[in-house]
Amino acid sequence: MPTFSEYDLDGNGVILKKEFNDARSKRISEKVQQGYQMKNLGEAPSFSDIDTNESGGISPEEFATHQSLQRQQKAQ
Repeated sequence: MPTFSEYDLDGNGVILKKEFNDARSKRISEKVQQGYQMKNLGEAPSFSDIDTNESGGISPEEFATHQSLQRQQKAQ
């Protein structure tokens, strides 16, 4: 799973939508180059799924909560 810092490209402690999209695009490109099939890409969470307080930025807490929920779903 990606880390918060992988998405917080400017290191200011908040992931903005552009940072989120840029980092996601980079991760997808890397995975494709490594030969991964991206069959579940359409199910990937959106920025608004993670920005639960609708502040326009993802905090470390929101990111951690989302990651925890993702791990729980994969474990089921």
